[in-house]
Amino acid sequence: MKVSKSRRLFLTGAATFLALPFLPSAVWTRRAAASNCASPRRFMAWMVPNGMVMNNWTPTTTGKDWKMTPILAPLEPLRKKIMVLTGLDNQKTAVPGRPPGDHGAGTGMLLNMIPVNGHTKDRNRTSIDQVLLPALNSAECGTPSLPSLNIGLQGDNGLCDRTSCDFSRAISWIQGRPQPNIYDPRALFDRMFTGIGDDDGMSRDESARRRAEHKSVLDAVLNDINSLNVKLSAGDRLKLDEYATSLRELEERIDNTGTGVECKVPARPAASPPLNQERGITPSTIVERHTAIFVELMALAFTCDITRSITFMLGNGTSNNDFEFLIGRSTPHHGTSHHQNDKRKLEALTNIDTWEIEQVAKLLGKLDAATDADGSTVLDNTTFYMSSDVADGDSHNHWDMPVLVAGGAGGKLRIDGRHVNYTPDLKFPRGLVGERSDVHTGRVLISILQAHGIMVDTFGEAKGGPLPELMQG
Repeated sequence: MKVSKSRRLFLTGAATFLALPFLPSAVWTRRAAASNCASPRRFMAWMVPNGMVMNNWTPTTTGKDWKMTPILAPLEPLRKKIMVLTGLDNQKTAVPGRPPGDHGAGTGMLLNMIPVNGHTKDRNRTSIDQVLLPALNSAECGTPSLPSLNIGLQGDNGLCDRTSCDFSRAISWIQGRPQPNIYDPRALFDRMFTGIGDDDGMSRDESARRRAEHKSVLDAVLNDINSLNVKLSAGDRLKLDEYATSLRELEERIDNTGTGVECKVPARPAASPPLNQERGITPSTIVERHTAIFVELMALAFTCDITRSITFMLGNGTSNNDFEFLIGRSTPHHGTSHHQNDKRKLEALTNIDTWEIEQVAKLLGKLDAATDADGSTVLDNTTFYMSSDVADGDSHNHWDMPVLVAGGAGGKLRIDGRHVNYTPDLKFPRGLVGERSDVHTGRVLISILQAHGIMVDTFGEAKGGPLPELMQG
């Protein structure tokens, strides 16, 4: 994958393009021209809504030898490529005065560190995923087909928390403009693999007719795949066959979430059954099914160099995703997060939080299993950042934040399995709400920016420069 788009292997047919994984024996690169190009770097921000059960999240010791907690346990196979940061604080940025609701405030500033209160029209609000684009999509390595992707599970339903709904429904911003999420798996598939999207300037009917003309992505490029196969080594033929099979299976799963059952790209059905707009409840079946598909598509988007920047919202601010599939009874997330120390609710929340981290682990595992051109993994060349709108869902505090980073920015960040605690006076067993610290959460974002060559010491209202614990050298 260390070649530019013009030198990258694509299969095309019927107005469809398909970017392929790295196949050394294909020899389509102009190696001399590409010799100065390292494997591309990527960035992903993943928002989990409603905070975490922090006493079941926080490791009790620091360094590398900490014991996995119940919520973080799914990440054990990836321990050496993650980092848990405890005690980060963005309370004054999220709630500088009389704020909107805490969920809308925490979501609105998540990736830009600019308050919502008093800044609803602030043109300086540009999120880190967009600030990073010049470094990620460099001319040296060529540009991917999509500059960035913004994806959300919940869509435009949900509560807006006493401010513009934009601040609860988007975490990606460009100069004060929210970047809308794609929340239909089929729309995301179309955007990635067929070049069809909702913003093509076509009416819905025109777009539907155009989709109806398209055969399966794999059908459209079948002749090219057969032609390529004869040029590949046995190992690469196997890799290409496995890739094609997985894409076919994924396409069928997406078709089966709607009205069609054939392996085609038909007119896109509704994303989900009608949602309860007043309470913003996302049906349990949507949460379970769509999350799995999004994880696979996001992994493909990075592995196939379709994009190098992704934001993903597992729920909006004030998310009421229903976890009946997990808990065994209807369990809207936001209502449950107002736990009031109820043991039954805290147990359900811990199960929800653990499931959320399982999805993170699946995504990171897929990236770590994919190899870049220089022999490192896609995860090695990815910077992954996860946090939430609040810390504890009942208290709505914006300190003691749950923060997880993974990957390594192509070796520019020191993410090596450590737990770093910025509140050394935190006592164990700890409470649901931890101690305050003077370390701003935004310093993680400053560290990521500097690791990508953007040498700033402030970002939004975050000051203090990068975190030394994250930086190499």
